[in-house]
Amino acid sequence: MISDELFLKVLRSAVKSPSGHNTQPWKFSKTDDGICIGPDFSRALPVADPYHRELYISLGCAAETAMIAARFYGYYPAMQIIEPEAGYTIKIMMQRDDNIVQPELFSFINTRQTTRNLYDDRSIPVNDLETMETMVSEPGVGIRFFAGQNEIRQLGPFIAEASAMQIGNPEFKNELIRWMRFSEKEAMHKGDGLYTASSGIPSIGRVLGSIVLKTAVTPGSETKRLLKQLENSAAVVLFTSPGDNTDSWIKTGMAFQRFSLTATRLNLSHSFLNPPCQIAEVREKLSSGLGLAGEYPQLLIRLGYSKKMPYSLRRNTCQVIAQ
Repeated sequence: MISDELFLKVLRSAVKSPSGHNTQPWKFSKTDDGICIGPDFSRALPVADPYHRELYISLGCAAETAMIAARFYGYYPAMQIIEPEAGYTIKIMMQRDDNIVQPELFSFINTRQTTRNLYDDRSIPVNDLETMETMVSEPGVGIRFFAGQNEIRQLGPFIAEASAMQIGNPEFKNELIRWMRFSEKEAMHKGDGLYTASSGIPSIGRVLGSIVLKTAVTPGSETKRLLKQLENSAAVVLFTSPGDNTDSWIKTGMAFQRFSLTATRLNLSHSFLNPPCQIAEVREKLSSGLGLAGEYPQLLIRLGYSKKMPYSLRRNTCQVIAQ
């Protein structure tokens, strides 16, 4: 049986994983031989993520982080995906192994962040791109790099179309407002959500922030913002999978977490440009336009160099332990 101390150590690392809108849609429980990570559907995004695709990608990220942490603490992890009545759950069995090699990526779990500012115009060395591609190596997960402005610009029409559709949907805006944290006080109290300071937006409070987001953020302004981010990216990375089911989504999350930690090790910033993967009809156009031949787009990630921003916060561990 694993100890409570080990369970909490692994959990504290796993909760640092990324999730859509920083909803942290997971519940952790200790078993005799490891831990389970299950979905918390009360923290789902029914408008942005109606099929829980990104929710399970988030759980995959948490599972990968948990396994990296297990190795760091001297345990060999083995993962199993099970389907109880409450939704798919990830079980990680941990067995003591005194000869296990400690993973280099563990050191970057606490410093990894989704960096939402503009990146500078430095190009990424080819060796670093190859290193990140190697770190994915997850069966059933594909990765495609877009480097150079000619390649990157071809993604612009898909981002523009999907973003305009989302921001033009009042239900999407209302859901986004629900997860925005418009002040440091609110961010610290909630411990989740999209903290405005992490995007370089000053603290304006919930009432004013909600009004501004509803009235001043338009399809045109949001499209302009995202295309500027795209233009200032050193590279863009598309994660794909041959299937589009829970197993594929979890594996995508696992591969992406290794990728993001490797990017952090290489001093690269990353953030999401996911609207084309979130709107079904645009997702189909993206797949067809890029000639993906049956591959499903799962995540669109921009890469580049920038300064760190204030970190998004995380909830207390007691709030993510299943009762």
